[in-house]
Amino acid sequence: MVLSLARLALPLVLLMGWTTTAQAQEALRGRELKRRRVVLSVATADKPVELHVASDYLTALEFDSPVDRDAVVLGDSGGRLALFELNARSIVLKPAMDLGSGWGMELIVPFADGAAPSRVVFSLVSHPADVDAQVMVSRLPRTAEAIQAELDEVRAACSAKAAELDALRARSVATGPSGLLFGGLLDVKGVRGAIVEVSSPLGAMRLFPDEVTTYRAASWTALAISVRNTGSEPWSPTEARLSMVASGERVNVLTVRMKEPRIEPGGTALVVVETGAPNWPEGAALRLELRDSEGGRRLLIPRISF
Repeated sequence: MVLSLARLALPLVLLMGWTTTAQAQEALRGRELKRRRVVLSVATADKPVELHVASDYLTALEFDSPVDRDAVVLGDSGGRLALFELNARSIVLKPAMDLGSGWGMELIVPFADGAAPSRVVFSLVSHPADVDAQVMVSRLPRTAEAIQAELDEVRAACSAKAAELDALRARSVATGPSGLLFGGLLDVKGVRGAIVEVSSPLGAMRLFPDEVTTYRAASWTALAISVRNTGSEPWSPTEARLSMVASGERVNVLTVRMKEPRIEPGGTALVVVETGAPNWPEGAALRLELRDSEGGRRLLIPRISF
């Protein structure tokens, strides 16, 4: 009986040794390197694209349009990548370890041009047989309906800008009472002006409104703000945001003007903000914010009775 068991054990040991050798030879042969093309569409934008990656293998992703590098999201909380290089149109990565079957690492790549689809989602997984070494990612051309919708949006924006330009042209020739009359900016109701009290400015950044005067006509309004700069840097407002305190509704600001190019430190200058026809009742409270071109310094007046 003992001899019989020994005779059976020898073939079993040989079989186990052969299996181990075969697995080692299979590992030496490595994985098959594949070249893929991934085509994205709006319908499949949020469906993850599975990519086969493996340790000691590079995977290169090439895009037909620029990606938003600052918004790329990689779900690598455990340092599972040995290499991750990101460029305007490409990503090169190499895992530090095989990711295992049944789960993957998510990689979200937004595009920078604003076209649809706006992003692509990858699921990085390991496969025992192959690796996606080169992946070319392209987006399907936009449909005629999408292009037409975008064109309609651009036309609407152009129409609104054209109306603003006409108003600006009327103001550019409105010099003196004759110009106001020719431009349709003065009617029998005339213009009502008042020096108003304002709330304390917020976030003034060393900018203070010494005096605010309002002017109101049927087809336009203006605010004249005497701004004092107590900071150490010159300041020049280039943008004004005007809104109603009660509803938050924005008022269409046409221009922000000064005679001087900027307000020097320790100086005071008059800033004039013009709007179109007033869409708020007389005496309503308005909120005014003046900003410079960089947005670093602003003058915020939380309440003006106008």
